[in-house]
Amino acid sequence: MTLADDAANLAGRDPVNKGSIDVTGDGATVNNVVVDAPINDDWTHVFALFNLNATEFHVVDDTVRMSTWQQSKAQDDGTRDVVQLYSYSARFRRRRATDICPETVDRWRTTLLTAAFPVATQTAATNTYVILVADPQLGKPGTEQAIENWRRGVTTHLVTAAGMHASRPLSGIHVAFMGDEVEGVCNNYGNQSHVVELNKSRQLELDFDMRVWTIKEALRIGVPVSVSSVISNHGEWTRNGSKDPVTTQGDNASTHIARQVRKLFDELADHGAVPTINWHIGAGDPAVTLRLSGVDCYFSHGYIEKGRGSSSETRTRNAIERQILGRTEELGTTSLFFTAHFHHFYSQEFEGRTLFGCPALEAERSSEYMLNQYGVWSPAGMLGLMVGAHNQRGWSNVNVF
Repeated sequence: MTLADDAANLAGRDPVNKGSIDVTGDGATVNNVVVDAPINDDWTHVFALFNLNATEFHVVDDTVRMSTWQQSKAQDDGTRDVVQLYSYSARFRRRRATDICPETVDRWRTTLLTAAFPVATQTAATNTYVILVADPQLGKPGTEQAIENWRRGVTTHLVTAAGMHASRPLSGIHVAFMGDEVEGVCNNYGNQSHVVELNKSRQLELDFDMRVWTIKEALRIGVPVSVSSVISNHGEWTRNGSKDPVTTQGDNASTHIARQVRKLFDELADHGAVPTINWHIGAGDPAVTLRLSGVDCYFSHGYIEKGRGSSSETRTRNAIERQILGRTEELGTTSLFFTAHFHHFYSQEFEGRTLFGCPALEAERSSEYMLNQYGVWSPAGMLGLMVGAHNQRGWSNVNVF
């Protein structure tokens, strides 16, 4: 018995007319498949008619066309009866490893629709609490610990922000996704494909889950929320000889998932189900620059800015100083610079500016190369601080949780 035969015998959906299907590398179009029961959302048996796996495709919204009619049908006992028939046509997109499963999106959509978010209050305050999510590298050894570190950091920072807001109203909360949210599966280092705990699609799904959860929790505070996301080296889809991305720097998993998260929240905000979020998602440029409570800020993963010096801190500072010289019109007034990539917390002040390096959320001592080569490791953590024109430096209340 063939797969099509199995499909023909599936509960009350015997094909009356198989119709046709056009398959391309991007998807498929089903034309005039006639069955004797409604399809609803399960297209498994339709694809089985053509010996195709339905899990490789998902239907494109608003393309399903259905017509129905009654028709006389001969019965086994020689009599005739009237049956209801249904004809379906639809377009489908081929699932990619980079796609977020529709079931995952639907689950979060339901969760967000049933959540009760307070109305974000606008204030004249000049202080934004910034939470920086850096280097969890989901999928590398110790993923569960990285998730725990991420949840603990967000929860503790939001408790801190809520306490501040109660005594001195905040103008907003900014969540900065600083890159390397996923580990990737190959070409960042030699044995990567042999040690990862999650394949690429599971890494991306988990990243999506954690980002949606983070933003949902931030919206509960009742102040305006903004979000930024930057490209990163582990976000490159594949690397060519561990040097360059195969496509472009802007074609990056870090910002790709940010756009998927934005799509979900924007859809719900359009229907008034969640507060509106102000998004800043990077493209080809390594950094996102924006003004928070009167202070110009620079957010970058930090893997592209390469200067001179004897340490990662001095090299990053040197690279930023050269950026300011070369892009004075764009960066001349920027006073706060945030980077990640080097997996430890540090801060430097120079000429009226401050550079903050973010600690990593990855499992502690899980960067085997640095540990084995140099004996170097730092405690996991998440940086957060107050940013704004409330003091001369433009920042205060630095916390690492």
